[in-house]
Amino acid sequence: MDKGTRHIAVFGAGGHGKVVVDAIERHPFLAVACVVDDHPQAGACLLGHPVTGGREALLARLGGIDAVIVAIGDNRARMAVARWLGEQGLSLASVVHPAAVVAPSALIGAGTLVMPGAVVNADARIGTNAIVNSGAIVEHDCEVGDGVHIAPGTVLCGGASVGAGTLVGAGAVVLPGVRVGSALVIKAGTVVTRDMEAGE
Repeated sequence: MDKGTRHIAVFGAGGHGKVVVDAIERHPFLAVACVVDDHPQAGACLLGHPVTGGREALLARLGGIDAVIVAIGDNRARMAVARWLGEQGLSLASVVHPAAVVAPSALIGAGTLVMPGAVVNADARIGTNAIVNSGAIVEHDCEVGDGVHIAPGTVLCGGASVGAGTLVGAGAVVLPGVRVGSALVIKAGTVVTRDMEAGE
Protein backbone atom coordinates (compact mmCIF):
# COMPACT_ATOMS: atom_id res chain seq x y z
CA MET A 1 0.00 0.00 0.00
CA ASP A 2 1.42 3.39 -1.05
CA LYS A 3 1.79 5.47 2.12
CA GLY A 4 1.33 8.75 0.21
CA THR A 5 -2.06 7.71 -1.12
CA ARG A 6 -5.33 7.94 0.84
CA HIS A 7 -7.53 4.88 0.38
CA ILE A 8 -11.20 5.86 0.23
CA ALA A 9 -14.18 3.55 0.71
CA VAL A 10 -17.13 4.51 -1.49
CA PHE A 11 -20.53 3.90 0.13
CA GLY A 12 -23.12 3.66 -2.64
CA ALA A 13 -23.06 1.84 -5.96
CA GLY A 14 -25.62 3.73 -8.06
CA GLY A 15 -25.03 6.37 -10.70
CA HIS A 16 -23.66 8.84 -8.18
CA GLY A 17 -21.29 6.15 -6.89
CA LYS A 18 -19.95 5.77 -10.42
CA VAL A 19 -19.02 9.46 -10.72
CA VAL A 20 -17.46 9.41 -7.23
CA VAL A 21 -15.29 6.42 -8.15
CA ASP A 22 -14.28 8.20 -11.37
CA ALA A 23 -13.33 11.36 -9.44
CA ILE A 24 -11.22 9.37 -6.97
CA GLU A 25 -9.45 7.47 -9.75
CA ARG A 26 -8.49 10.73 -11.47
CA HIS A 27 -6.97 12.17 -8.29
CA PRO A 28 -3.21 11.64 -7.98
CA PHE A 29 -3.24 11.00 -4.22
CA LEU A 30 -6.48 9.05 -3.78
CA ALA A 31 -7.41 5.42 -4.45
CA VAL A 32 -10.64 3.44 -4.16
CA ALA A 33 -10.27 1.03 -1.23
CA CYS A 34 -13.66 -0.65 -1.83
CA VAL A 35 -17.22 -0.01 -2.95
CA VAL A 36 -20.01 -1.01 -0.57
CA ASP A 37 -23.77 -0.78 -0.82
CA ASP A 38 -26.57 -1.75 1.56
CA HIS A 39 -28.37 -3.48 -1.31
CA PRO A 40 -25.68 -4.83 -3.66
CA GLN A 41 -26.73 -6.74 -6.76
CA ALA A 42 -25.09 -10.14 -7.21
CA GLY A 43 -21.84 -9.77 -9.14
CA ALA A 44 -22.15 -5.99 -9.35
CA CYS A 45 -19.08 -4.01 -10.35
CA LEU A 46 -18.56 -0.24 -10.45
CA LEU A 47 -15.89 0.84 -12.96
CA GLY A 48 -14.01 -2.38 -12.29
CA HIS A 49 -14.47 -2.38 -8.50
CA PRO A 50 -16.56 -5.24 -7.06
CA VAL A 51 -19.52 -4.05 -4.99
CA THR A 52 -19.83 -5.80 -1.62
CA GLY A 53 -22.41 -5.72 1.16
CA GLY A 54 -23.05 -2.51 3.07
CA ARG A 55 -22.29 -1.52 6.63
CA GLU A 56 -21.03 -4.86 7.92
CA ALA A 57 -18.75 -5.30 4.90
CA LEU A 58 -17.36 -1.82 5.46
CA LEU A 59 -16.66 -2.43 9.16
CA ALA A 60 -14.93 -5.71 8.27
CA ARG A 61 -12.46 -3.90 5.97
CA LEU A 62 -11.41 -0.95 8.10
CA GLY A 63 -7.73 -1.94 8.12
CA GLY A 64 -7.15 -0.74 4.56
CA ILE A 65 -9.39 2.34 4.66
CA ASP A 66 -8.33 5.90 5.48
CA ALA A 67 -11.76 7.52 5.06
CA VAL A 68 -15.24 7.01 3.57
CA ILE A 69 -17.31 9.09 1.17
CA VAL A 70 -21.07 8.58 0.90
CA ALA A 71 -21.89 8.31 -2.80
CA ILE A 72 -25.68 8.58 -2.62
CA GLY A 73 -27.45 11.32 -4.58
CA ASP A 74 -30.54 11.52 -2.37
CA ASN A 75 -29.88 14.11 0.35
CA ARG A 76 -31.76 12.38 3.18
CA ALA A 77 -30.31 8.94 2.48
CA ARG A 78 -26.80 10.39 2.17
CA MET A 79 -27.07 12.21 5.49
CA ALA A 80 -28.47 9.12 7.25
CA VAL A 81 -25.48 7.04 6.18
CA ALA A 82 -23.10 9.90 7.10
CA ARG A 83 -24.61 10.02 10.59
CA TRP A 84 -24.12 6.27 10.97
CA LEU A 85 -20.48 6.60 9.85
CA GLY A 86 -19.97 9.31 12.48
CA GLU A 87 -21.44 7.05 15.15
CA GLN A 88 -18.87 4.43 14.16
CA GLY A 89 -16.07 7.00 14.51
CA LEU A 90 -15.15 6.79 10.81
CA SER A 91 -13.55 9.72 8.98
CA LEU A 92 -15.30 11.27 6.01
CA ALA A 93 -13.35 12.05 2.85
CA SER A 94 -13.92 15.15 0.74
CA VAL A 95 -13.18 14.65 -2.95
CA VAL A 96 -12.49 17.52 -5.34
CA HIS A 97 -12.25 16.39 -8.97
CA PRO A 98 -8.98 17.57 -10.57
CA ALA A 99 -11.00 19.40 -13.24
CA ALA A 100 -12.84 21.51 -10.63
CA VAL A 101 -11.67 24.97 -9.53
CA VAL A 102 -11.76 25.73 -5.80
CA ALA A 103 -10.42 29.05 -4.50
CA PRO A 104 -7.80 28.75 -1.74
CA SER A 105 -10.02 30.79 0.60
CA ALA A 106 -13.08 28.57 0.06
CA LEU A 107 -13.96 26.00 2.72
CA ILE A 108 -15.12 22.50 1.77
CA GLY A 109 -16.72 20.38 4.52
CA ALA A 110 -15.97 16.73 5.30
CA GLY A 111 -17.69 14.23 3.04
CA THR A 112 -18.35 16.78 0.28
CA LEU A 113 -17.85 16.08 -3.42
CA VAL A 114 -16.94 18.76 -5.99
CA MET A 115 -17.32 17.47 -9.55
CA PRO A 116 -15.57 18.30 -12.85
CA GLY A 117 -16.09 21.78 -14.24
CA ALA A 118 -17.49 23.04 -10.95
CA VAL A 119 -16.22 26.37 -9.60
CA VAL A 120 -16.18 27.31 -5.92
CA ASN A 121 -15.02 30.90 -5.64
CA ALA A 122 -13.38 33.04 -2.95
CA ASP A 123 -14.68 32.79 0.62
CA ALA A 124 -17.49 30.41 -0.33
CA ARG A 125 -18.33 27.90 2.41
CA ILE A 126 -19.66 24.43 1.60
CA GLY A 127 -20.99 22.28 4.45
CA THR A 128 -20.48 18.59 5.13
CA ASN A 129 -21.72 15.77 2.87
CA ALA A 130 -22.75 18.18 0.12
CA ILE A 131 -22.56 17.72 -3.65
CA VAL A 132 -21.40 20.48 -5.99
CA ASN A 133 -22.15 18.71 -9.23
CA SER A 134 -20.64 18.97 -12.71
CA GLY A 135 -20.39 22.49 -14.07
CA ALA A 136 -22.04 24.13 -11.05
CA ILE A 137 -20.85 27.55 -9.91
CA VAL A 138 -20.77 28.62 -6.28
CA GLU A 139 -19.73 32.27 -6.35
CA HIS A 140 -17.83 34.32 -3.78
CA ASP A 141 -19.18 34.49 -0.22
CA CYS A 142 -21.90 31.88 -0.78
CA GLU A 143 -22.96 29.61 2.09
CA VAL A 144 -24.06 26.07 1.29
CA GLY A 145 -25.40 23.99 4.19
CA ASP A 146 -24.80 20.37 5.15
CA GLY A 147 -26.27 17.72 2.89
CA VAL A 148 -27.10 20.11 0.04
CA HIS A 149 -27.05 19.01 -3.60
CA ILE A 150 -26.14 21.72 -6.11
CA ALA A 151 -27.12 19.99 -9.37
CA PRO A 152 -25.24 20.18 -12.70
CA GLY A 153 -25.10 23.61 -14.31
CA THR A 154 -26.55 25.44 -11.33
CA VAL A 155 -25.32 28.97 -10.47
CA LEU A 156 -25.30 30.42 -6.97
CA CYS A 157 -24.52 34.12 -7.43
CA GLY A 158 -22.36 36.05 -4.97
CA GLY A 159 -23.48 35.99 -1.35
CA ALA A 160 -26.35 33.55 -1.91
CA SER A 161 -27.05 30.90 0.71
CA VAL A 162 -28.71 27.49 0.64
CA GLY A 163 -29.95 25.78 3.81
CA ALA A 164 -29.20 22.21 4.90
CA GLY A 165 -30.66 19.34 2.89
CA THR A 166 -31.90 21.44 -0.03
CA LEU A 167 -31.71 20.28 -3.65
CA VAL A 168 -31.05 23.06 -6.17
CA GLY A 169 -32.08 21.53 -9.50
CA ALA A 170 -30.08 21.41 -12.70
CA GLY A 171 -29.54 24.77 -14.36
CA ALA A 172 -31.21 26.77 -11.59
CA VAL A 173 -29.90 30.23 -10.70
CA VAL A 174 -30.01 31.76 -7.22
CA LEU A 175 -29.53 35.52 -7.55
CA PRO A 176 -27.00 37.52 -5.47
CA GLY A 177 -27.65 37.59 -1.74
CA VAL A 178 -30.81 35.45 -1.94
CA ARG A 179 -31.33 33.05 0.96
CA VAL A 180 -32.87 29.64 0.28
CA GLY A 181 -34.10 27.72 3.34
CA SER A 182 -33.49 24.14 4.45
CA ALA A 183 -34.94 20.92 3.01
CA LEU A 184 -36.39 22.55 -0.10
CA VAL A 185 -36.43 21.38 -3.72
CA ILE A 186 -35.69 24.12 -6.25
CA LYS A 187 -36.91 22.90 -9.64
CA ALA A 188 -34.52 22.62 -12.57
CA GLY A 189 -34.14 25.83 -14.52
CA THR A 190 -35.71 28.03 -11.83
CA VAL A 191 -34.41 31.56 -11.27
CA VAL A 192 -34.71 32.28 -7.54
CA THR A 193 -35.20 36.04 -7.15
CA ARG A 194 -36.33 36.25 -3.50
CA ASP A 195 -35.63 34.60 -0.17
CA MET A 196 -37.39 31.27 0.34
CA GLU A 197 -38.18 29.89 3.78
CA ALA A 198 -37.99 26.23 4.80
CA GLY A 199 -41.30 24.54 4.03
CA GLU A 200 -42.28 26.82 1.11
